This record gives sequence, structure tokens and C-alpha cells, in this order.
Amino acid sequence: MGAIIEALHRLQTIQRDLDILRGKEESIQRQIRACKRQLASNESEYDAHRQSITKCQHDINIIELDLKSAEDALSKHRQALNAAKSNKEYAAILTAINTEKADTAKLENRMLGLMSEKEQLEAGSKTFVDERQRINTRLKRIEADLAQYLDNVRPEYERLTKACDEAAADVPPSALATFKRVADKHEGEGLAEAVRVSTRRDEYVCSGCNMSLTLEVVNQLRSLDDLQLCNSCGRILFLKDPTT
Repeated sequence: MGAIIEALHRLQTIQRDLDILRGKEESIQRQIRACKRQLASNESEYDAHRQSITKCQHDINIIELDLKSAEDALSKHRQALNAAKSNKEYAAILTAINTEKADTAKLENRMLGLMSEKEQLEAGSKTFVDERQRINTRLKRIEADLAQYLDNVRPEYERLTKACDEAAADVPPSALATFKRVADKHEGEGLAEAVRVSTRRDEYVCSGCNMSLTLEVVNQLRSLDDLQLCNSCGRILFLKDPTT
């Protein structure tokens, strides 16, 4: 391998090690984001739950007012009943009283149903509180794990970052830009070995995509310290032993 390819090879190896460190960090960060989404969902559902309780109480309050109005109306009807001057008037007032009683019974049944619903909702509120506490406990533990991990890998991260900068400094800017572009496309694997597939024939394939390479490309890899890209996958090619 030429000097440029050797420097890129070192760079890729170092960046692979850095990616391992970053991958572990990102894995922990994903867990933290998942916990925060769960908390947001819990809070949203709890708000809707509390609104249902508020609505129940609002409806109960309205029924209580209606019952009071109905009681007042019944009281007036009873007074009028005592003062009735004819059987017809007496019968009309009695019918009104019976209607008020039937409506009152419906209101009372409705209120009992609402009170039962409210009690069930209030009992269910504990589920949201317990779940939020569980998620918060897990979130704090994961955040502590992340802080501990970052503290543990900081020396290695700084060493690899320095080594990465040093390796990059040995690569011409144009070659470095090509490597970064190709590596980004192939999940950090910007280099691929040109592998000889037959000991009898001068046939090579790209180890990245397993597609055949022309003899012209192979000869350039043997003689030039310059970037040769695979025509199929675009990776930067290299020969471990240019004499083969």
C-alpha cells in the first residue's frame, strides 16, 4: 500500500474504534429518549384522565343544582296542592308533582352513576402516578449509567480523537474529502481490499461489494499511490501486497 492508502487505513481503523464508543453512547441516549417519550405520554394521558374527573364533578354540580330546583318546585306544588279549590286543579297539581318526582329520580340515578364513575377514575389516578415514578426511576438510572460510561471512556476517546487527527493530517485534503464521502455512504467503511479470486488468473474483486475489478484498475493499484475507486460501490480500493 502507498503512503496515502496506509494513512487512510489507519484512519478507518481509528474511526471504527471511535464509532464503537459513540455507538454505545448513542444506545444509552436512545434509552433516555425512550424514557422521556414515555413520560410525555404518561403526562398527556394523565391530563386527559384528570379532565374526565373534572367533567364528572362538573356534571354532578349541575345535577345538584337541578335537584335543588326540583325540590323547590315540589315544595311549591305541595303548597299549591293544599290550597287547591277544585278537584280538577288538585288533579293537575298532583300530576305535576308526580312528574317532578319521576324527573328527580332520574336525576338522582344519573348523579349516583356519575359519582361512581368519578370514584373509579380517582382510584385509577394512582396507576398514572406509579407509572411516572417507575419511569423516572429508570430514567435517573440510565442517565447515571451514561455519565459513568462517558467518564470511563473519556481518556480512550481523547486518545483516539488525537490519533484520528494525526492520521488525517497525513492524507491530502482532496483524498481525505473523498474518503469521508465514501465512508459516510458505507457506514464508516470507506476502504475495500482488491482480492485475488484465482491463483492461476489475474482476476480480482472488490471485497466491499464482491464485483469484478478491471486489470487496468489493479495495475494502477500496484503502481500508483493514488485513489482508485470501485466502479460498482465507490469504495477506495487497496492491495495488501501490490506485487501479487
